[in-house]
Amino acid sequence: MTSQKEESTTDTSELLILGSGSSARKELLNSVGLCPDKVEKPSIDESPRRDESPKQYVKRMAIQKANAIPCKKQSFLITADTVVIVGRRFLMKTSNETIAEEYLRLLSGRRHNVLTAFCVKHNGLVNLKLVKTILKMRLLTEVEIRTYLTSREWVGCAGGYSIQGKAKCFFPFISGCYSNVIGLPLPSVINVLNINGYFKKK
Repeated sequence: MTSQKEESTTDTSELLILGSGSSARKELLNSVGLCPDKVEKPSIDESPRRDESPKQYVKRMAIQKANAIPCKKQSFLITADTVVIVGRRFLMKTSNETIAEEYLRLLSGRRHNVLTAFCVKHNGLVNLKLVKTILKMRLLTEVEIRTYLTSREWVGCAGGYSIQGKAKCFFPFISGCYSNVIGLPLPSVINVLNINGYFKKK
């Protein structure tokens, strides 16, 4: 007969937790058969610090999100943060149409980088990784900009676009991980989960 104490140490409920309110990140995980047992949006201040670089910012956000969500020691908690970088500016997610239009005009005809930092928290340890993807947006017409803004697909997206939607035709060049642009670099995430024994527990 298994004791109550032994049952608690082998409890695998809430084994995979997504610490993000992003439906795109959840859909990415689902697309490769990783269905979170729980989804929780972290409550943190996402304001950038003065003189903070994009790399420093996304890493800090991913770590703070991981530390803000309580979870059982045996669980695997995934958190992430994504920004778009063009020149010396980094473009965060926005719900403001004026800002989204500014972003699209800034990116139009130019190359830019997408940085995602993600954490996998397991057994009290936080594994942090940073992934970069390089893209070039073709020169957009006025009609394309206005039509895309009207679509509202850009709401809540870094850089003012959602590459998995209507904006996929904006990019003739992508170098690096495509899912990273959506918000989660799946190959890297799966690799970290594998190293930490997630798939052995399934």
